Amino acid sequence: MLTNKQIKLINSLHTKKGRKESNLFLVEGEKGIDELLSSNFSVKLIVLNESLANIPEVPSDTEIYLLPEAEVSKLSSLTSNSYGFAIVEAKFYEEQEFFFHDQMTVVLDGVRDPGNLGTIIRICDWYGITQLILSEDCTEYYNPKVISASMGSFHRIKFLYTDLPQLFTSHPKTKVIGATLQGQSIYSYPFPTNGFILMGNESSGIRDNILTFISDQVTIPRIGEAESLNVAISTGIILDNFRRAHFPF
Repeated sequence: MLTNKQIKLINSLHTKKGRKESNLFLVEGEKGIDELLSSNFSVKLIVLNESLANIPEVPSDTEIYLLPEAEVSKLSSLTSNSYGFAIVEAKFYEEQEFFFHDQMTVVLDGVRDPGNLGTIIRICDWYGITQLILSEDCTEYYNPKVISASMGSFHRIKFLYTDLPQLFTSHPKTKVIGATLQGQSIYSYPFPTNGFILMGNESSGIRDNILTFISDQVTIPRIGEAESLNVAISTGIILDNFRRAHFPF
């Protein structure tokens, strides 16, 4: 049985303040936990539904608790999670761990929706993009909704929150490819093998002070009548075209 102290900790991880103070976060649901157990993240404890047919094997130094489904759902931050959750130690990266000169990096300017960020993480993982740079006002990487939407891909992506003008100034030889409405069609643009693919805020796009750093502007041509595309969908389309140009099919 969980102690009152453990329950208090779990509830605190529903908030950004609680996650920051403890340097811990929640991974919730079957897919996320399965992926987590094959990662090198440090798992502090796991809470699972006691009625599960198959209880996964966990590291010997990880506490595991089996609770009734109602208790699991009550402690979860998600509206539909009857499987279980894990408390995990957060991991952060330094800029010196990133390599910009020999691979493509996705950069997000002001992406605020956790679902969008989680989906972008998953898309990056699908297309083999392992580096993600975020402006300092992007939504939090370890937000439970981000982790859930990433479907376990969160542990395969290095990420860094930083000042984007400073980043681009520090790497003047690395091409910045910005997704705008006025750019060259992605179907004819000759994607380089490395650089920054810059995606903007859901409603306002790339900020004016960031636009000045763009080397090339690209756009997804509109064929129908839709007003706009979701930023995660746009990221997927752009990365697909990048991979078409640099993948030995």
